[in-house]
Amino acid sequence: MILYYIPCPDKECAEKISRTLLTEKMIGCANIIPGMTSMYWWEGKIETSSEYILILKTLESSDARKNLEKRVQELHPYEVPCIMALPVAGINDSFKNWLEQNLK
Repeated sequence: MILYYIPCPDKECAEKISRTLLTEKMIGCANIIPGMTSMYWWEGKIETSSEYILILKTLESSDARKNLEKRVQELHPYEVPCIMALPVAGINDSFKNWLEQNLK
């Protein structure tokens, strides 16, 4: 299993990405967390914005990773979206089985 951490500008963006990837069976689950404040460098100055965090759950493979990252870039409005893959150290068997069944 692998998790993706993807900040989004608003709830609609996070839901659009989630729904598309679920429909296309690229992920088994998405969590949308509201209310994050981000501070970052952009075009030579420090910016502050409110964002939603999108956490995606899927299975690890190099092809799946490339396809998912490409698809998120197509759907995401940011010029430089953060698409961060995080490995999972462990997962309970019942959730892993459920995830495998929903990605086929």
